[in-house]
Amino acid sequence: MLNTLTIQNYRGFQAFALEGATHVNLLVGRNNSGKTALLEAVHFLASGGDPAVLQASTKRRAEVAVSTVEGRGLPDMSHLFFGHECVPGVSFTLSGANGTPSLKVIVGEYTGPAGVVSSIEDARNGGLMMSIEGGVATPYDPRAFLLSKEGALLGVAKIGMRPHRFDPEDAPAPVVFVSPEKTEPLSVAHMWSQALAEKREVEVRDAVRILDPSVEDIVFQTIDSTSFQVSLERSGILVGFVGSRRRVPLGSMGDGMRRLLVLAVSLVRASGGLLLIDEIDTGLHYSIMPKMWEMVVQTAMKSNTQVFATTHSADCIRGLAALCWNVPDLQECVCVHKIEPRVGKSIRFTGGEILLAVEQDIEMR
Repeated sequence: MLNTLTIQNYRGFQAFALEGATHVNLLVGRNNSGKTALLEAVHFLASGGDPAVLQASTKRRAEVAVSTVEGRGLPDMSHLFFGHECVPGVSFTLSGANGTPSLKVIVGEYTGPAGVVSSIEDARNGGLMMSIEGGVATPYDPRAFLLSKEGALLGVAKIGMRPHRFDPEDAPAPVVFVSPEKTEPLSVAHMWSQALAEKREVEVRDAVRILDPSVEDIVFQTIDSTSFQVSLERSGILVGFVGSRRRVPLGSMGDGMRRLLVLAVSLVRASGGLLLIDEIDTGLHYSIMPKMWEMVVQTAMKSNTQVFATTHSADCIRGLAALCWNVPDLQECVCVHKIEPRVGKSIRFTGGEILLAVEQDIEMR
């Protein structure tokens, strides 16, 4: 379990530390305070330095640069560095205090194809090389990738950024990142398959029943991969209700039902590892926040899963406080971290302090 995260020159953080992380951690703070960036930093560190995590981060944020080398939009890696500048010598480091190998990503001048995962002839004219040091060793080391002089990840280098396969003995624990955007049906189906294999489908059903107690079952239709990709989002997932002779497509219901389903299957997939949830309350009514938190916290404890989530919602915090009131034994398992980049470290509230702050109407966000 990650207890401390220390950051140097990553995205909006010049120097920052998140300390005292517990099983379930809620990150709060004003807009542009770096809550999502912290989730991404935890993801990259926990992945052992998998370069595909960096590329996924730029894709979620739509960070694109027009490369003069290839003449088209490519992932812009310059925004990974404090100051949004990608020049020789710039770097960022991530480290934890629980034995997780530290990581350093550094940019240098492109000096030739030797030791580079992939190359392009035109890149040598002002091109850069981004290297990943530390983390978990892989057969792909050294992890070095070509950038244009603007910081764009060159097309051929993107091939080398595919998810790395680690040796079973060295493979990092599973990490699942849940964004506020809609999750692809095929991805949910894969996680559902794991729930079936581990006989945990009842947990998923019970999570969805938080929103509607009449839910009887959830099934995934068998659809060939070609039709799945052209089908409407959320198709292939059916929900059955008590007393109804016909199951209803998940797409016919609100976002709350989908969100609870995604949270539940993600908790199963992240067993023994990390679940990172950006804007955990997306699509959920304030009235079900206590039950949502009860599902997340108790499942995380049962599965030995560490959770980091973000929110802007006071209702979400109040829901966590309600859980601390209803189940006092869980107070030691949760905390809120207020993110203040200028302070240099997070401001931590324990379960008991969360309850006290809500009772006294103290603003934690």
